Amino acid sequence: MIFAILLLKSNLNDGCAGTSPITKLVVLALYAILLISNHVVDGLSLNENNADEAHQCGDGVCISSSYQSVPTQRNRVSDECTLVMAPSGLENGGWGIFTLTPRTKDEVLNNYGDVVIQITDPNPHTAAGMRRLVWDYLWDGQLFSGHYEGFQRVYSSVPGIGSLANGLTKGYNAVGNYPSEDNLGLDRGSSPGAGAFTHYGNYTWRVSKDLDAGDEIFISYGGSWMEERSLNDGTAWKRTVLDLRQFGYCLDNLIPGRSLIEHAGRGAFATRDLEQDSIIAPVPLLSLSKSSLEILKQRQDGTVEKATQLLLNYCYGHANSSTLLFPYSNGLNMVNHHSKKVNVKLRWREDSELIAHSLNAKYMLEMVALRHISKGEEIYLDYGLEWEEAWKTHVDNWRPDPSDVKHYAHEMNTDARFSIIRTLEEQKTDPYPESIFTSCYYKLSPNAIDKLKISKQSVGTYDSGMIAPKNLRPCIVIQRHGIPSSSSREEKETHNSMIYTVHILNRPTLDASQRIPRGHRHFVNVPRNAILFSEKTYTSDQHLVNAFRKEIGLGDAFPMQW
Repeated sequence: MIFAILLLKSNLNDGCAGTSPITKLVVLALYAILLISNHVVDGLSLNENNADEAHQCGDGVCISSSYQSVPTQRNRVSDECTLVMAPSGLENGGWGIFTLTPRTKDEVLNNYGDVVIQITDPNPHTAAGMRRLVWDYLWDGQLFSGHYEGFQRVYSSVPGIGSLANGLTKGYNAVGNYPSEDNLGLDRGSSPGAGAFTHYGNYTWRVSKDLDAGDEIFISYGGSWMEERSLNDGTAWKRTVLDLRQFGYCLDNLIPGRSLIEHAGRGAFATRDLEQDSIIAPVPLLSLSKSSLEILKQRQDGTVEKATQLLLNYCYGHANSSTLLFPYSNGLNMVNHHSKKVNVKLRWREDSELIAHSLNAKYMLEMVALRHISKGEEIYLDYGLEWEEAWKTHVDNWRPDPSDVKHYAHEMNTDARFSIIRTLEEQKTDPYPESIFTSCYYKLSPNAIDKLKISKQSVGTYDSGMIAPKNLRPCIVIQRHGIPSSSSREEKETHNSMIYTVHILNRPTLDASQRIPRGHRHFVNVPRNAILFSEKTYTSDQHLVNAFRKEIGLGDAFPMQW
């Protein structure tokens, strides 16, 4: 490229008498094109590949000192937007997330959070059809409260930051919180929408160090993720805020809320006024096959039952195709259907590569406003006539099971009537609902593991640092003790005035290093805030036999070759 530019410059400077004015104009035009292309890479103005340029580097981030001003054009991102998706500063990093405003340590990045979709016990004979989703985009379910949703394996899909942000082993600057659980009042005894949406939501991320405007957001994928893929932390090139506003996609135009549509559960609402034809959200996609969403439920009595993953309800598809497209950007999975009040549409991004099931293909739609949308207005997409008819049929035929009275663990965990946990002896005369049991936050220490090797019965030690999703496991309350009167007020408040002696048990999907050997009994004293009510495997609403399942129709936007 440089050689071609020098050659053109030489021809212009020679001043040959035989050169016509037209030839000079052509040469000038070619020279201008080549000069611009040397400085503009992938629509961005940073020349990342020129080793001769001087750069300032620090804390794993480099800033080009030879920054060229971007071409003049209308910004894609509004001045109000604070979080954008743009090409990552990491080599081969794909998309990344950037902050457009300075952030202070412990500040929440996404105040309203996103959903978590649990994927349980995939059929090993068909699961290869979602191999890229599993390998690159899904999380360990026990980190996101999915412990008891399956017996063999539970994965968690965490759209938004959990899927878009790149990972670093040491230089990450954001950490996740815990999802909340809520059925939004759609009880299985009264709503045909029960089981049709995830109960896990409001998953937020907070920054773990101070950030400047333009910094890329990096998260930790876990200790072994990079090692399993033979990857190392790279150096990230920092984008300018001007650059990101012109070429990025805003990620905070949508916030979740309770949908205005009956039985719909969550909905997406506009955070600000949105202009007609403006891009409301980017829609990056992952392709998978319909057959890969088959569940094999292996029950404790040895029986096997087939079902369909809840993830199907969040995918785009077509009745005549076996291919599904899963959108994984912020807020998209809460946009509901309304054929009469539709205010957005989906269109393909110009450079999307429509190669079915290619592991490296770039699929991306854009969600565009069909008209002016006011702040606080719910966002509606037309899912298509087939989806609408399927939902109508489901609602018309749905009947509650009178014998199936559901008790939700998340409601019991906030109900003052259950603040004192019943012991095993007390439950003989006053049992908890059949689908409910108690779980404790507890982690076997090396010392406890050593004790298990030499004794059939042992006592462990609890500390407050064990309260983390990964450490939740079944437990049985044996005794309940009052806090000694000599204890300080702070100690009493911390322990909620009660200490419980519990028998610690194993659970499905528990790490092998944390499993208590068969025949051993392990006890520990824990405070009340270390005990939760949990629902038995396959008893949550997403496992209802009559729960609605149907992909979202893409209509004419679905590629005909698929």
